[in-house]
Amino acid sequence: MGSTTNQTFDEFLSTTRTISDLTAASSVLGWDQETYMPDGAAEERAEQIATLNALIHQMMTSDKAGKLVEELVSNGSAADLSEWQIAALREFSREREQAVKLPDEFVREMSKVTSLAQQSWKKARSKSDFSIFRDNLAKIIDIKRRHAQYLGYKENPYDALIDLYEPGMKVEQLRPVFERLQEGTARLLDKIDQSGADISDAVLFTDFDPSAQLSFAREVIKKLGFNFTDGRVDLSTHPFCASFGIRDVRLTTRVYRDDLRSCLFGLIHEAGHGMYEQGIDKAYSRTPLADGTSMGIHESQSLFWENMVGRSLEFWKWAYPSLQSQFPERLSDISADSFFRIVNVMKSSMIRVEADELTYNLHIILRFEIEDDLINGRMNVDDIPEAWNTKMEEYLGITPANDAEGCLQDVHWSFGGHGYFPSYSLGKLYAAMFYQAMLKDLPEHHKQIERGEFGDLLSWLREKVHRWGKAKSPAELTNEICGEPLSEGAFLTYIEKKINQVYYNQT
Repeated sequence: MGSTTNQTFDEFLSTTRTISDLTAASSVLGWDQETYMPDGAAEERAEQIATLNALIHQMMTSDKAGKLVEELVSNGSAADLSEWQIAALREFSREREQAVKLPDEFVREMSKVTSLAQQSWKKARSKSDFSIFRDNLAKIIDIKRRHAQYLGYKENPYDALIDLYEPGMKVEQLRPVFERLQEGTARLLDKIDQSGADISDAVLFTDFDPSAQLSFAREVIKKLGFNFTDGRVDLSTHPFCASFGIRDVRLTTRVYRDDLRSCLFGLIHEAGHGMYEQGIDKAYSRTPLADGTSMGIHESQSLFWENMVGRSLEFWKWAYPSLQSQFPERLSDISADSFFRIVNVMKSSMIRVEADELTYNLHIILRFEIEDDLINGRMNVDDIPEAWNTKMEEYLGITPANDAEGCLQDVHWSFGGHGYFPSYSLGKLYAAMFYQAMLKDLPEHHKQIERGEFGDLLSWLREKVHRWGKAKSPAELTNEICGEPLSEGAFLTYIEKKINQVYYNQT
């Protein structure tokens, strides 16, 4: 690398690292807001986060940052950069291009409004009263419509918001995929009905000591490979993973005394996110590459561990004796094989994060359609509760009893995460494709899981996915790992095989 290029890239890297540090500081405040912050601090915290986000935006859009990028790109200096440096420059340029389109005052407004909205959402959800959240949500929808206009789009303003989470993805690409998933789900639900099997999961909703649940879940994710030296677990209203750096990854979960699934599978899910963050190449620390390449790929990692591993028969042959010893009064008469079927019951349910693998996509399609209508002005905020309940009845055959069960169940709209939800279903597709590829490379993985050995599996994901961070795009990863572009076929094949195991006793 030429000395001039080297000096310019060092200046560029210094800028990106300052931005990374400010972003981490803002994330710490956000994590604290969801875990330990007293309610009375909401107003001040909103201002603090808004100030940091405004500073980040100013640095991203500064003339200095622009000149550094221009110098590295326009005069041919990029030819002297290494592959990872070119990738870092590419990612920063993309993020900067988006940031430049947003006025400083708009960024501050969006940050403050969403920070306050998260507090009103918590209160509305606890009281199951949409009206408490209504005005804040109306402001956010207005902001997200303006956000899309600032970013620009060719056909659908919702495309601009989806692109923030899944670069390059558009509504016109998602619709046919979701239609095929909806059709496939209907066919497989019919197959379950035709099995005649009556598997009750009622035992999961009896009395389980919360502290024992959390202790067991923590031990499970430690065994899977989540590094507690570089991470921790806390409680929050809505489970999430927050990364302040490759060596500082925070998970949260929630525990219900009368629902054994929530804490365990929620924490395995978030640990999947966390292990992805912990597995990024350390050389990318505090650079634009130190993050997952897209939310869809990020979700693929959490769903891989939660579903492909955590809901497999082999996993429960290993883990069940320990769980049984924690709750002998509830589980002593239930075998590992039976428990595997119990935790894989597939039926319509109210809450997205606790939905089974098959019907989960219907929850995403519902949200995708509502968001598309909201951003395009075909629906107003006051229409949301009724529209939500109508679609729940149409797609899942059930109607929420209250707002907490319905349109208030997710945190995403309170932080302005419109466009985020499609990534969850994309994550299922990526996860199934990666799982299919992994079967060829690790044919003995089932036996390893049954022995509680997860090292080879984690190493495979580290090599194929984690270490790259944002250095490779979702399309590049998918083609390199699977030899084909994104499709829904692998997921439908995988889930039908599990249905055969659970409902038809096929091995």
